[in-house]
Amino acid sequence: MLKAKGYYSVLLFFFVFNLYAQIELEAKIDTLLKTYNTKSSPGLVIRVIKDQNILYSEGFGIANLDYDVKNTDSTIFSIASISKQFTAAAVWSLIRESKLSLEDTITSFFPDFPDYGKSIKIRHLLNHSSGIRNYHTTMYLSGFDYEKDYYDNSYVLDLAQRQKNLNNRPGEKIIYSNTNYNLLALIVEQISGQNLDEYLKAKVLIPLGMEDTFVRIAHGKPIKNRAIGYQKQEDGYVFSTSNQLSYGAGSMGSNLKDMMLWARMLNEETHEFIELAKFLKTTEVLTTGEKANYARGLMVDDYKGFETLSHSGFGFGGRTQLITVPEENIGVIILTNLQSINPTSISYKILDVLLVPKEKEAKVIDAKVSFKPQKLNQFTGDYKEVNSDMTMQISVENDTLKALGSMGKTKIPLLQNGTNAFVRHNAQNVKYNFNKTSAYDMIISFGGTPFYFKRAKLIKKNPSNLKDFTGDYYSEELQTTYNFFIENDILKLSYANHDSISLFPVQLNQFGNGDRTLYHFVTSDDGKIKGMLLSCDGQASNIGFVKDQTQY
Repeated sequence: MLKAKGYYSVLLFFFVFNLYAQIELEAKIDTLLKTYNTKSSPGLVIRVIKDQNILYSEGFGIANLDYDVKNTDSTIFSIASISKQFTAAAVWSLIRESKLSLEDTITSFFPDFPDYGKSIKIRHLLNHSSGIRNYHTTMYLSGFDYEKDYYDNSYVLDLAQRQKNLNNRPGEKIIYSNTNYNLLALIVEQISGQNLDEYLKAKVLIPLGMEDTFVRIAHGKPIKNRAIGYQKQEDGYVFSTSNQLSYGAGSMGSNLKDMMLWARMLNEETHEFIELAKFLKTTEVLTTGEKANYARGLMVDDYKGFETLSHSGFGFGGRTQLITVPEENIGVIILTNLQSINPTSISYKILDVLLVPKEKEAKVIDAKVSFKPQKLNQFTGDYKEVNSDMTMQISVENDTLKALGSMGKTKIPLLQNGTNAFVRHNAQNVKYNFNKTSAYDMIISFGGTPFYFKRAKLIKKNPSNLKDFTGDYYSEELQTTYNFFIENDILKLSYANHDSISLFPVQLNQFGNGDRTLYHFVTSDDGKIKGMLLSCDGQASNIGFVKDQTQY
């Protein structure tokens, strides 16, 4: 009897202890999210899981302002780029059925695709190493009117097939591009004979129990419990009226209930789909010998010593974040219907609450680290993003390395966590790697997504020959004419649906618009300007423009 009393006392102790721990956890997360606890504006839904338990689940704000409908765990949100891992799952299913191979080339499916001298394979599309430009970027550069013009996957394919050169040799580096996954969607449909929605539901979604998740492959169908995505503007909230219909890289809908099942699958808690989880998080070695962080619709990274699987999403009116920690069976899902909310930042703050410090975490958070401290001055100087006008200044203040981007306002302190490696002091998912190659001198990664920088000799003043850059330039790839002119001693640009953009000097013969677009003017042997190479967002490199020489 005494033994039984002792046993039940222990059980009661652990029950009370776990109850208090749960209450404390909920209170901490409530504090993090108190800003979004509103009854009059759009917001978010969030679920935090560990093992088979739901540690936290809540809806904040309004799903539809017209009808005052609240956000709940059943509300359907656009999951944006998280969709990519579902498209990758469809590829996995076809491979398992021996209908597709990672080594298949895209010309097998699209015979009109250009020959760049090296084959682009399915594996290159999956991990964004194909070198194919991001279609959103090229559409912006061509003057596409999102309010009036229509595009779908056929349009994206046509745009890709007009590409004159690649951003990089296939398999060389990771440059994020939505086009890769739109092409994969077309390939899945070509092989299966079904649209992506039908195929995914039959092979993956329904078997997983994700009955509310779908690919939007047509307009006009009602979606129950749908959250409307909003932007906050001066005169209130606005929602998108876009009629675009591309998918594969995005355009999926889901809710917290379904996404929880997906997160558990990624953590290999769903026995029937362990093979899928392993496929999605498989990373490859690039031709440079570097290991890619982007796997197959997932970013594989580490945070304070723990491996993480994650992907975020961004679209008009909303942002999303899914991150799991397989070692701890942890998952955090955040879906928003207000574009200004940053769910990625929230997710890492929640991981800070959940992850118990371990010995292997010391290399990140302990000042007495095992690697040899380096002289910080070797990293200082000006850097410019490859294929963009964004710059980064690295400096030293009070024995601390600091970073200041051209789009930032304050210097960000960095903490060394390895040889030539640093993290942001208060956001350790953002990493700075100074292991330079012939192509770049620094990589900044956000949860695994890389941005490449080279050292730069920046120019602050306009060159004396500013007039030489003026005139009309035409791109066959974009089928667009750019007109450069001078106004109030500033070089300006106008093209379709974009008027009088002010440009500023970056480096010799290079100008930028202050929004990650770079205009690199090229000269002939006699020193005259003969053309321009256009790069943007780090996702489109050296699109050729020829200058009209008949004007002068």
